[in-house]
Amino acid sequence: MKDEAPHYLEQELNELLRTDSGVMEFLCLSVCDGLWYWDLENPEHEWMSESFWQLFGVDPALKSHKAHEWQDIIDAGDLALALENFKRHCADPSQPYDQVVRYRHADGSTIWVRCRGLAIRDKSGRPIRMLGAHTDLTRQILATERMKAEADAARHATRELRALTYAFSHDMKTPANSLKLLLSEIEIEAGADPSPDMRELLRLSQGCVDNMAELSDSLLEYSALLGDPSGQQTVATEALLRDVVAGLAPEDRADITVGHLPKLMGERDQLRLMFRHLIDNALKFHDRRTPRQVSIVEGPSRSSDHVHIKICDNGIGIAEAHRDRVFDMFYRLHTRSDYPGKGLGLAICARVARNHSGKIIIESDPGRGTEVSIWLRGAEG
Repeated sequence: MKDEAPHYLEQELNELLRTDSGVMEFLCLSVCDGLWYWDLENPEHEWMSESFWQLFGVDPALKSHKAHEWQDIIDAGDLALALENFKRHCADPSQPYDQVVRYRHADGSTIWVRCRGLAIRDKSGRPIRMLGAHTDLTRQILATERMKAEADAARHATRELRALTYAFSHDMKTPANSLKLLLSEIEIEAGADPSPDMRELLRLSQGCVDNMAELSDSLLEYSALLGDPSGQQTVATEALLRDVVAGLAPEDRADITVGHLPKLMGERDQLRLMFRHLIDNALKFHDRRTPRQVSIVEGPSRSSDHVHIKICDNGIGIAEAHRDRVFDMFYRLHTRSDYPGKGLGLAICARVARNHSGKIIIESDPGRGTEVSIWLRGAEG
């Protein structure tokens, strides 16, 4: 509770401000980049501090304490805004005199200033003076503009990369389909009993074509994820995962348990794609001599805005040296003959997580299974 009487330190400070000009000078230099005091009864008369002019690269000795001096170097449009706010503040003290305006520096550059003021009124409430302060915002505004330009450039580069990846992967399907047809014709020409060499060549060629088509499909999936996701909404995670599991082969569904899961905020199709790849991996990388087991549950750690989901399996596991690299594009730990795939599944999962301001971490040891932790933005309710 505020004391009824002024605090003794407040009283001391007020006395210092009244008697010691050095204290006022310290405050002016420390909390603002220029001070001004305006005679509203004689509007051309205005005192400006030395730092006021130094901010604009001007020698204070060359300037008179006249209002036209600063009005000559302020942006014309911003001057109109400042004068309009000045009128509103004078008419109604509850209307603040506070705006960001541009000034022309002596070297020709632009200085961005937050200009705030307070009308001093007589006993009748009529404004007779105005006290104001400048705060230099140039660095902050230029940094913001630079960040915006970099963000725009990044978005443009992302659009170009997405278009290039899409075109490459899409166009790759045409020769793959053509080769498939040609191989079918060759197989027909070879007859019902081709030579062993011919049979092996056809098998290898068909495998190459299938790999090309599969790679094309994976790249199309990945290219669709580049850029910010649109249409984010509340996603019922448990229902989404049960839907993913229902789309698996019947023999795979019995190996998966889905616990009660919190709702997520995100793009449903992207989240579905991520969970499908994570479940596919959990089922794929296992010891064929051991029955597969996969569980999907809410993790123990949860922040105010992110939820934790864990996908645990009893598969072959991953050595510590490879845990981070498995999220790299085309990185493979095993040969295609042992475990098919293109090395893009986890890269796609990591991209979806980044698109949703989340992250994925793998904890695993060879022969002891894998625990994938996903942190994503939760939805209320």
